[in-house]
Amino acid sequence: MSEDHGDSANIAFVGCGNLGMAILSRAICSEVIDPATTVVIERDAGRQAEASRLGVRVTADAAAARGAQGVVLAVKPQHFLEAAQAIGSLSGATCVVSVMAGWSSAAIRAALSGGGSDGPRVVRAMPNMAAQVGLSMTAVARGAGATSDDVTAALRLFSAIGKAVEIPEALIDAAVAAVGSAPAYLYLLAEAQIAAAETMGFDAVTARAMTIESIFGAATLLATDGREPAQLRAAVTSAGGTTAAAVNVFERGEFVALVAAAMEAARARSAELGK
Repeated sequence: MSEDHGDSANIAFVGCGNLGMAILSRAICSEVIDPATTVVIERDAGRQAEASRLGVRVTADAAAARGAQGVVLAVKPQHFLEAAQAIGSLSGATCVVSVMAGWSSAAIRAALSGGGSDGPRVVRAMPNMAAQVGLSMTAVARGAGATSDDVTAALRLFSAIGKAVEIPEALIDAAVAAVGSAPAYLYLLAEAQIAAAETMGFDAVTARAMTIESIFGAATLLATDGREPAQLRAAVTSAGGTTAAAVNVFERGEFVALVAAAMEAARARSAELGK
């Protein structure tokens, strides 16, 4: 993928589920990509219809990715080899941007090289589902054969769905844990808070509203205040007070160690997916 936006530029989205659709729609709205020179390769009829409304060409034929200047690979990791076989061989003239967990850039390049020594340039990226509201954090890594211009173009693409940062590819599996899976951690906490609030006597609607607004407010303060998380926690935690009582329970349950173990499990699973 390069930053040349001339008539010859074109991009193919291979797979257009929730994440692919979020990237596609917001990149079009931000004028990062041109729908007139974009093709979406998707077999699901409902997703085809949704993509068509954005003005892109839609097909179920993966061979349509051949010759594209850029390919956004947004299939599930377990479906990649099937997709690669359907796409066929891509040359070094094409940059593939993969949002798959697990698969290394070298493995992606080899699978799409058609058995030849050459293959596409590969950039790996790890966004998260907040892309649907334009608030994703995306980790972007320069992979096999990729140039600095490829990374710059990828950072620009993912800036359409939020913020993006460059990392070494060696840290992509860790980024799966720190970025890709991260929303689920917060949703689990929200589930627990809502359930506890209901147990305390609040109705479901009120419990949900209180939890969501509390999390949203705390996250907004964390993002804008400038203080570290520990400093903000200390500011709301008075010795012997109600918050201290709650935090003490978390600490007795080794909350910090539990989070670290959960993130390590996500990182390890990502590494396994590429084997």
